[in-house]
Amino acid sequence: MLQYIFNTSAIWLLSLLVFDLFLRRETYHSYNRFYLLGTFTIGLLLPLWQLQEATVQFTATLGSRHIAQNAALLKETISNSQPAAAALSLSTVLWSIYFAGLAIASILLLKDVLTLSLAYKKGNKFKDGVWTVIETNRQQSPYSAFRFVFISSRKDYTEEQLRIILTHEEQHGHLLHFFDLLFMQLAKIIFWFHPLVYIYTERLATVHEFQADAAVDKTPKEYGQFLIEQAILQSAPALSHSFNRSPIKKRIIMLTRHSSALSKSKLLLTLPLLLASALCFSKNALSDNTRITNGNKVTFHGNTFVVHKHTADTTIVVDPVTGEETTLLKVMDGLFVESMNGKKVYGERDFQGADVYDNTSLKGEALKEYLLSNLKEEIKQLKDGDYYLLMDCLTVDENGKIVYYNYGGISTSFNDVASVESEGAKNVQDAFAKKIDELIMNAPKHKPASIKGRNVPVQVYINIENTFTVKGGKITSL
Repeated sequence: MLQYIFNTSAIWLLSLLVFDLFLRRETYHSYNRFYLLGTFTIGLLLPLWQLQEATVQFTATLGSRHIAQNAALLKETISNSQPAAAALSLSTVLWSIYFAGLAIASILLLKDVLTLSLAYKKGNKFKDGVWTVIETNRQQSPYSAFRFVFISSRKDYTEEQLRIILTHEEQHGHLLHFFDLLFMQLAKIIFWFHPLVYIYTERLATVHEFQADAAVDKTPKEYGQFLIEQAILQSAPALSHSFNRSPIKKRIIMLTRHSSALSKSKLLLTLPLLLASALCFSKNALSDNTRITNGNKVTFHGNTFVVHKHTADTTIVVDPVTGEETTLLKVMDGLFVESMNGKKVYGERDFQGADVYDNTSLKGEALKEYLLSNLKEEIKQLKDGDYYLLMDCLTVDENGKIVYYNYGGISTSFNDVASVESEGAKNVQDAFAKKIDELIMNAPKHKPASIKGRNVPVQVYINIENTFTVKGGKITSL
């Protein structure tokens, strides 16, 4: 989600910069309208498009032959960790804030719809061709919505002024400007937190006014004077075109402006803009989930990791009764991340006997719950039974962001991913792999681990010894 918002914001920002620098002062109003609507829509859709089919790789077993020993060693790394429930609390808070804003924005739009409905219901109506004119009997600037024009009263205007208003507002209807506004108002509900959406809405509304002004057959001086007179009146609902909403000065200046033939060359800027957006801000342009392995080096999501396979290790066990120490040899096949971009990734073996953690707030069990709760569609493809989510090498950087993991698949056994029997077993595993990669790479940041007050990358243990139970296409227990 964060990557999508970043890519979308980049496209919108680049498009608005091009518009403000090269197109905003030109009189190609139809093109400018198309440009604003087009680049806004591209910003919404292009980050969802992949230039190539992304490949999410996963290891078949993660060396699970001795997974219990692996788990026992890594579990000590976070033995002093905070409660798991706290790991995803930030995500819960952020989503709560988002939906609260969504609700408020929806209520404001409904309020505008209600205002328009009441004005139509209570006003005096008369026809002007295919248009319906409503007298609201309130001191307000004229405004229009769809094929309805709202004015205070006919007696407030001369015949000439009324004709100016109707020509202007009816031009909005001819050009279907209302649907542009409706589209942007819906976008403002979904992206209520995004300032660029509001800038797009303002730029588009101004272009609408330029187009409507151009239809009025009056001199700039006469028309400008009338605009100034209307500017002091009360404005209209956001879901309508108000006669006085856009900057009056800019509209008067635009009436006297004429774009030169040379300025048409600026229209070609759209082509390189689209190309740059496609190359830089498509779904996997900045978020490539393909792993490139070279020996023990793995490049993943723009970072380079050194991953080692540990085949043997020793541990000292103290008899609680006699106090006698015994050295045991553990045979292990697990993978461990040694470094990220040249920086050491810390693990339990680096800190034995030292109190070095303030502890990352990310806990393996909470992450596991987060993943499974967001895999509803994928879970439906599994038969009833108990399953393991095989994963290790979960690495959190010094900023608290998950940057690496090894995913071994969904299995009914520690040792055999192929135990997930299905007519399309490979497709099932691929679906899980892609969704898990998306969820992990877009997971919220957590409190990073630290050593002596300095944040450090750390590998976090995920308990894969615990199964989850599927029944009827749903998880019944974790």
